[in-house]
Amino acid sequence: MSDQKKSSSGSSQAERKAFRDLDAREAMAEHDRTQTAYHDNRERLRSERLAREAAGPAGGKLVMPTPQLPDDTPIELLRLAARMREALCAEGLKTVGEIREKSDEQLLTIRGLGSGSIAHLRASLGVVSVRVVRQAESSDT
Repeated sequence: MSDQKKSSSGSSQAERKAFRDLDAREAMAEHDRTQTAYHDNRERLRSERLAREAAGPAGGKLVMPTPQLPDDTPIELLRLAARMREALCAEGLKTVGEIREKSDEQLLTIRGLGSGSIAHLRASLGVVSVRVVRQAESSDT
C-alpha cells in the first residue's frame, strides 16, 4: 500500500511541478506584456508632453515675466509656477496689466498665493510691493 501512495504522490508531484512551471511561464509572459505596454504608454505620454511644451499655451512660447512686458500680455504666456498661474487665472485675472493694477492686499486674498509669491511676482514684473507684503514676510520669519 505504501508503494501505491509513493507512486501516486510521485506522479502528482510531477504534475504539480509541470503546472507550476507552466503557470510561471504564463506569469512571466504577462509581466513582459505589461512592462512593454507600460513603457510604450510612457513614451507616448512623454512625446505628447514635449509637443505641448514646445507649442506652449495657446500656441505661443512662454516668456519670462519682466518689467518690459506690455500690460496686455496674457498670464497664460508667462513662465510662472503652475500653481501661481492657476491661482491668478482662477481669480479671473487675464493680463499682466491686471496683476499690476491689483494691490498687494488684493493679491493676498487669492487662494494659493502667499506673500513670497506676490513679492516674487511684483519684483519680476517691475512693480514695487507696498508694505503689506514686506510686513507679512517679516512676521513669517
